[in-house]
Amino acid sequence: MATGVTDNRDPTATGLSTVRRGWLAWPLTEVRRAIEGPIVRNAASLYGATIITSLLGFIYWFVAARLVPAQAVGIASALQSAAQFLGYFCVIGLNTLVISELSADRQRARSLILTAVATVGIVSLILSAVVAIGLQSLSSAIHEGVHGPVGLLVFALLSSLTTVLLVLDDACIGLLRGDLQLKRNAVFAVSKLALLPILIWAWSSRSGIELVVAWLAGLAISSMTLGLQLGKLTSGQPSRLEFRRLLEKRQLMVGHHWLNLSIQAPRLILPVLVVVIIGPSANAAFTAAFLVVSFVNVIPSQLSTVLFALAPGDEAALRHQVRKTMRICRLLSIVSALCFFIFAGLILRVFGHDYVRATTALIIIGLTTYPQSLKAHYVAIARVRGRMQLAAFRTTVGACLEVGLAAAGAHVHGLTGLAVGYLVATLTEAVLFSPSVFEVLRAAHAPRRPVTNSPKRPVHSAPSRRDRRRVNGGSDTRVKGPDETL
Repeated sequence: MATGVTDNRDPTATGLSTVRRGWLAWPLTEVRRAIEGPIVRNAASLYGATIITSLLGFIYWFVAARLVPAQAVGIASALQSAAQFLGYFCVIGLNTLVISELSADRQRARSLILTAVATVGIVSLILSAVVAIGLQSLSSAIHEGVHGPVGLLVFALLSSLTTVLLVLDDACIGLLRGDLQLKRNAVFAVSKLALLPILIWAWSSRSGIELVVAWLAGLAISSMTLGLQLGKLTSGQPSRLEFRRLLEKRQLMVGHHWLNLSIQAPRLILPVLVVVIIGPSANAAFTAAFLVVSFVNVIPSQLSTVLFALAPGDEAALRHQVRKTMRICRLLSIVSALCFFIFAGLILRVFGHDYVRATTALIIIGLTTYPQSLKAHYVAIARVRGRMQLAAFRTTVGACLEVGLAAAGAHVHGLTGLAVGYLVATLTEAVLFSPSVFEVLRAAHAPRRPVTNSPKRPVHSAPSRRDRRRVNGGSDTRVKGPDETL
């Protein structure tokens, strides 16, 4: 005779087990929701390049700090920052325009990329030579790095190649081939690090120019590898230079250029200011501290860069993606601030005893991650909504605050004063930019309006205020249409 199987499990225990599984699954679900989708995947490709370049860049400056005097490191850092600033100035908005144009039309990618590269290459080569002559009279310390025809040529080529690679890297993003710029950055990081000790050994002056030459050689090698890969990717497409196409977009280019320059200028001007106001040795310590913080702060910047690939005016996608990326930035800001507070001195001690002087500055600058996240997302929202002129004006005001307050702080209290001034400026910017970001976040959290298949009722008159209160649970908010909510 068959006997039935009795379930003796306690229903209460079963319910508790289910609740525990739910609590354990919730963090995994949130992480999965945060990292899925093309925006985060493309940003992850960008950040992968940053991890490689920052990690090997850290080793690069560490080797330099061990093999050459701190003054030479400070000079090389200032020259490299000046070349990067020139790159962003001479790119005249074409790098961002390339992303936008390629996302709409990839059939003429080869022609667009060649035209953009030819334009920025010529402009940057001429302007960088003029700026190098001007740098000779700016500071006696910087003069040593750009002295003579060799120094002028190295600086001009460094600025020109930096400008060209800004366009090529962003072209990879526009083509949805972020892996190409990832490989290019890996080649750059490895090659400059491999050449560094050889050039230091071969260069007898120990003036810092040998560090710049190693950087330039890495850029040249990586640009050739990326050029070959892009050539294969766009093979069969026309190679005609279309300068008329760029002229037709000149107003859009100016908007992108103004906005990009106002965002990038402060971090590239600050090392030059430190050399002029405090000295090259102090700039070596500041460079190490800023390098560590930039490793974290670049994440919000790259998330916002990939957000620009969204279709202009696509508010629904914008709300969804901003909510996802800001969740990442909030967590990042808390964790990084704690890590910098605890390990700042230990991190800088790795570079050498002379670099520990920037410990307090590193802790203070480490608090700027969340303000910088708000700024980066404000810029992305403005691009998608087509409000670049207003965004460029506001970010220019912010850039002036960052440079001005940092310079004033440096005059008063050296590196620590500079860090305090920079933090105050970024907090002021956060107040200016946060309303637009929080508006999008509030819209992203708004509940969906349920869609029902109820039959249409005759339209006799508009619903009264009392009826609207009843529909909305007592509140006087209007019922939103399906195109106004996520």
